[in-house]
Amino acid sequence: MFKELFSFELRNGFKKWSTQIYFLVFLTLGVLVGLGTTGAFDTSTSDSILTKNSSLAIARLIVGMSGNIMVLINGIMMISIMATAIQKDYAYNFHGLLYTTPITKSGYFFGRFLANFLIVIYVFSGILIGYFFGTLYGMGTAQLGPINIINFLWPFLIFTVANTLIIGSIFFALTTITRSTLASYLFCVILLLLSILSDSILSDIENKDLASLLDPFGNFALKQSTEYWTPYEQNENIVPLAGVLLWNRLVWLGISLICVGITYFKFDFNQFLQPFSLFKKKKTALVETYINSDKSLQEILNVQKDFGWIAKLKELFYLSFFEVKRIVYTPFFGIIAFIFGVLLIVISNYMKSMYDAESIPVTFLMAELAEEGLSFFLLLLIVFFSGNIVWRERENKIDELIGVSTVSNFNLLFSKFLGMVWMVILMQIFSNLICIGIQFYKGFYDIEPLIYLKFNLYHLPYYLVLIGFSLFVQLIVNNKYFGFFLAIFPVVFLPILYNYLEMNGILYSFNSNGPTLPYSALNGFGQVLYSYFIVKSYWILMMLFLLFIALLVFPRGKEKGLSKKYLLSKTSFKLKHKALLFLFLFSTVGLVGYIYYNTHILNKSYTEVEMEKMRVDYEKKYKYLEKIDQPRIVSSDLKIDIFPEKSGWSVDGIYYIKNKHQKPIDSIILKYPNNLDGNYAYKKMRLARSGKDIFNDEKVGLKLVRLTQPLQPGDSIALNFQYTFEPKGFANSETETDVVGNGSFFNSNNLPGLGYDGNAELSENSARKKYGLKPKPRLAKVNDLKARMNNFISNDSDWIRFQTQISTDNDQIAIAPGYLQKEWKANGRRYFTYKMDSPILNFYAFLSADYQVKKAKWNNVNIEVYYQKGHEYNLDRMISSIQNSLNYYTKNFGPYQHKQVRIIEFPRYASFAQSFPNTIPYSEDIGFLTKIEPDKPQKIDVPFYVTAHEVAHQWWGHQVVGGNVQGSAMMSETFSQYSALMVMEHEYGAPAMKKFLSYELDKYLQGRTRETKNEMPLILIENQNYIHYNKGSVVMYALKDYLGEAKLNSVLKKYLEQTKFQEPPYTNSVEFVNLLKKETPDSLQYLIKDLFETITLNENYVKDLSYKKVGKQYQVKLTVGSAKYRVDGKGKSKKIPVNDYVDIGVFGQKSKKFPEGKELIFKKVKMDKPEKTFTFLVNEEPLQAGIDPYAKLIDRNMKNNVHDFKSKPDKVNLDADEKSGGTGVKVTVNTGD
Repeated sequence: MFKELFSFELRNGFKKWSTQIYFLVFLTLGVLVGLGTTGAFDTSTSDSILTKNSSLAIARLIVGMSGNIMVLINGIMMISIMATAIQKDYAYNFHGLLYTTPITKSGYFFGRFLANFLIVIYVFSGILIGYFFGTLYGMGTAQLGPINIINFLWPFLIFTVANTLIIGSIFFALTTITRSTLASYLFCVILLLLSILSDSILSDIENKDLASLLDPFGNFALKQSTEYWTPYEQNENIVPLAGVLLWNRLVWLGISLICVGITYFKFDFNQFLQPFSLFKKKKTALVETYINSDKSLQEILNVQKDFGWIAKLKELFYLSFFEVKRIVYTPFFGIIAFIFGVLLIVISNYMKSMYDAESIPVTFLMAELAEEGLSFFLLLLIVFFSGNIVWRERENKIDELIGVSTVSNFNLLFSKFLGMVWMVILMQIFSNLICIGIQFYKGFYDIEPLIYLKFNLYHLPYYLVLIGFSLFVQLIVNNKYFGFFLAIFPVVFLPILYNYLEMNGILYSFNSNGPTLPYSALNGFGQVLYSYFIVKSYWILMMLFLLFIALLVFPRGKEKGLSKKYLLSKTSFKLKHKALLFLFLFSTVGLVGYIYYNTHILNKSYTEVEMEKMRVDYEKKYKYLEKIDQPRIVSSDLKIDIFPEKSGWSVDGIYYIKNKHQKPIDSIILKYPNNLDGNYAYKKMRLARSGKDIFNDEKVGLKLVRLTQPLQPGDSIALNFQYTFEPKGFANSETETDVVGNGSFFNSNNLPGLGYDGNAELSENSARKKYGLKPKPRLAKVNDLKARMNNFISNDSDWIRFQTQISTDNDQIAIAPGYLQKEWKANGRRYFTYKMDSPILNFYAFLSADYQVKKAKWNNVNIEVYYQKGHEYNLDRMISSIQNSLNYYTKNFGPYQHKQVRIIEFPRYASFAQSFPNTIPYSEDIGFLTKIEPDKPQKIDVPFYVTAHEVAHQWWGHQVVGGNVQGSAMMSETFSQYSALMVMEHEYGAPAMKKFLSYELDKYLQGRTRETKNEMPLILIENQNYIHYNKGSVVMYALKDYLGEAKLNSVLKKYLEQTKFQEPPYTNSVEFVNLLKKETPDSLQYLIKDLFETITLNENYVKDLSYKKVGKQYQVKLTVGSAKYRVDGKGKSKKIPVNDYVDIGVFGQKSKKFPEGKELIFKKVKMDKPEKTFTFLVNEEPLQAGIDPYAKLIDRNMKNNVHDFKSKPDKVNLDADEKSGGTGVKVTVNTGD
């Protein structure tokens, strides 16, 4: 009987058109993704050293198509196929007849289950099959490795097949037991909840195992298992079914099998003939109630007929309230609301800033957080209830009764629409109340109800469009489940398609918002509100047009075809309806024209490919200019006018440029901001000496002037320039944030310069190959003397004199580097003059906002923090950091060159701080709204750290500046990281540094997995953030530990004294490393090679540990191992002998003073063997022990460095990619003095 039922169900499932449509959708998606990743489309090209058909690439594709919003798509499909395998017999009232036949329970149950399981596998296989054929486009290129069928089948088995069994089994069990798909849809929400929770929890380095086990799709377990795989390992290795990934699969497969088992044993033909409901309804007795009335029976029975518009309006609202009651009183809505509330409360504990520091729960951050979760849940509610309220009458067999009522089609349709709008508003209010509760719970009482209201109104149009579209689909499509799928399709699949095709037009990107900005306390929603209103009006009008089309085929009767429904409905489609239909149509078309005018005429819109081609043309046309020697800017005198209301600014400036070469210069190349968008108006760009304009290309911002009389060596001339910037209308996707209503911030990159701009060239070598250009190195070689004639900040200047006059609105403060010379008001504007008293680099910024100011002092240095009112939370920590930093840096490196330090807050359109001479712009996102927890030393004080880092740049970057070659970021960023680490250590103590170093090491190990060209040693870094920030922190802290803080600081001080305020040729990293070698003892010379000159990773681990009590002491026996690997730029490693000094430690009880445990033993030992055993006597009971416990060395797996005494450590994999020894990356540099 099993065979017959199984084969029948399988054949019947494959015959369904919906099954084939689902398969074709996934197949098409797979083909498009495969073609897109191998460059089949005419899109921009980026560098990558990862192959697209590796085992890990396939696994990432599969799990990527399972999580987040795809949960809803996959869930709807699986519910319609697998969950209803048995439930459909009840839905069609066929079960009574079927259960009287001589079928077996096991044959019926497992026949239906397995057949539909295979159908779902078939549907999901479309992605894999499509991707396989799509990637064949890249055959013969470096994008594809050897075709190995195991790379496809293995991930398909452990993810697609396993996930289908896991999720499908639970859907099947819930729907079979409850005989309703409601429970499955609820579980869909739980899956979404688990996905979001795992994503949030994973951000904390200490919770990765929990996040990986929580995720039923295996996405985060896969991430954790492969998080440190180098590009070489990602291309070569098969995804391992081991460790946390194996546990994830076993746990969830176990849960699914238990669900199926319970369902099978609970299932009984006789029992299942009886009605069953998950939510029992209370039985209500019908009680006739007689009410005394003065009216006669004839008066009571006399019905007043009123068909006026007021009555119709009352009827519409009455029905809409009826609809919303039918929605909110359902268990589904209640459970969804409850789950959302729980999710919001849990996620609020993971409001993270940098380094997992918690954010202060200010109102706009809470509103943002709530909206992120609410958008998922409201999408589910809207899609589900749009089908439910359209099909409810037909499913409850009362559609004929409704059909003969006097209620118009218009009121029936739009009451459903309004009912769902009320549902959205109720959910928004519910989320606001939860957020307020969370704020109170966290001890934050500065609640801003108007902010919540603003967010609700801002996001409501999005839901209006989604409601209208979902209702339209359900009214047009004669299948509720397929309607669910189509309603989600433009929300999920279209963005994926547009992403691969690099299409982002707001006229066709479904429910687009147009240009958007994050909410800022300084600037609110910003200048994009007007464009947002226009774009949303366009989508709402289009939605209303579609609803009126749906009104023409509104189901009123038993007819199913669109043509027959139209014949029934057209008589009720009156002239006023036709007028509204055409009004919405013409209004939509009118807005299309207006939006097109703004995005394509007032503002030019360029695709990524067009931008690529413009870069190619620039290089081919003007590359020859690079060989022409240019004078240097030596002085900058500017008049800047900022117009916040217009988002515009103007400049009237004078540069003095000097010929520093040994021969005359007869041609000067002027570069200035390109005018691709047409927002610049150039009034003057003129040299003080006569000459002939050879060309002036405003499109690229380049002008060549041939001087009548050449500029002699040592001579100077003035360059006068004047232009304005003022945006027109609104653009397609991006909006300018340089000048905004409150919180303007832009730098000298918007001002003119000299010479050919090599940064405007294509940097992606794969794209250069496509256009026939030679490969372009990221940076010149470390010893390239010609490149060292420029510093890494600027190619047209060295040290300059600087002063500026800057004006802004009357209620704002304008700031630039330098010292305030004069301030005045005139003509409704406020003016400031700043002048620097010593030469600076040609790198400065301008800011303007309505600031509050807090002042302090360190010795004779003035400290000022300019901030948004209400953002006083961390000002004291920032000032304390400035004072501590100035004290430490002055004492250890040398004097501070300025008399002032200023921090200036700017809107959260970017999340960074940036150090200019005596001036530090600082995003509100990373310091001003970060929660500081002084009672938790394991928490990183982000404002303190970031401030210390930026102040350090006044030495490393503004005194010492490297040449424009490899390695220069080390002297700027790595040394600033080290300096900040020392200030933090002196503030919080050495034990508190472990978490910071663990994050830095984690970010480095993850960053190298995303390398697109070659990982470089620290001495040769090429602006690779994960190296000069993250690895640099670990390297310098380790070096301090080995050499001693005083010794390392003396080397840095000596280097600074030799190179500060240096003229060309500028210093390079080799000079510092050579100096370091001289100061390093012979026994530690290997460190220089390991840390700076090569890519060297360690594998330090605990093999065994135990202790026993000996009298009043404890005898600890600790066996540790150490392995070392040299790695090439692609991540291929070779094992080399170890003969290193490494920390080992035994730790006792944890406390506030000792967050990692009290150090009972902590010392350096020489690991001259792969494994060694040590015995210690300690005075307290040990809890943990390990090797390199504070993660000072670059360890490829820091989790096994420390272990507790309660269990045995796991076996460690010490394999390298090549078993033989080797040197990995070799660095050849001139090490001469």
